[in-house]
Amino acid sequence: MRNQLLALLAVGAIAVPAVATLAQAPQRGISKGNIIFNYTCEVLPGQEEAFKQLVPKLIAAVQKEPGTMAYEWSMRADGKTFDTVEILQDSNAVVAHVKDVVGNFGSDLGKTQKGLRLAVFGNPDAEAMKAIEGFHPEHQTPVGGFMR
Repeated sequence: MRNQLLALLAVGAIAVPAVATLAQAPQRGISKGNIIFNYTCEVLPGQEEAFKQLVPKLIAAVQKEPGTMAYEWSMRADGKTFDTVEILQDSNAVVAHVKDVVGNFGSDLGKTQKGLRLAVFGNPDAEAMKAIEGFHPEHQTPVGGFMR
């Protein structure tokens, strides 16, 4: 009986922190207010080297933004078209991100690449929509899904 009681206590000691951790997990996804961008751009002719030098600086700066949850760059097979996938915590993070990137890197980005498409997933508020309006965003309507 004593061994069964000890085993039960041991299971409880493991299970309670695990359940508490699950209960504290942040809610994520566009249904929870996150906003996701897929930004497709093209490196301008003759600007490949400048672009390659700019990207790591930009990524390092954006990594410091508390509201930017993910920021991934991918180059397509043609070697000039690239996509960034950005997951932002909420509309406030969108505004802060745009101010940071445009304010600190806008000139260099304008010299090295041109935007082709900005797909926006989620429901940015009016202030966030104003911040991105110059990128001619294509707003996607949420249907359903989840993010872990």
